[in-house]
Amino acid sequence: MDAKEQLYYLLDQYYKGNYATDVFTDEFNRIFDLEIDYETLSIKEYGLMRELSGVTGRFSKFEEDLKIQNAYSNEDEVKKKVCEVYLNIFTEI
Repeated sequence: MDAKEQLYYLLDQYYKGNYATDVFTDEFNRIFDLEIDYETLSIKEYGLMRELSGVTGRFSKFEEDLKIQNAYSNEDEVKKKVCEVYLNIFTEI
């Protein structure tokens, strides 16, 4: 499975509730930030994934972190952004 397929699989499985948020964000950030060749993504895919990366890269499950305004994202924010990305990508396939 190439990096783009891994991202699609990860998005699909998280959307369906098969990954914990901390595992999803770690895996998404590893693949999107370090492993994928951005040339394999369409402009739309890249833009959506980059927006999602902005949320997943700031994810924290710790209450103390979440008290710092505008510094970290919580599980609900990750889920909301994943839903947006998922619906934008998978409804066109």
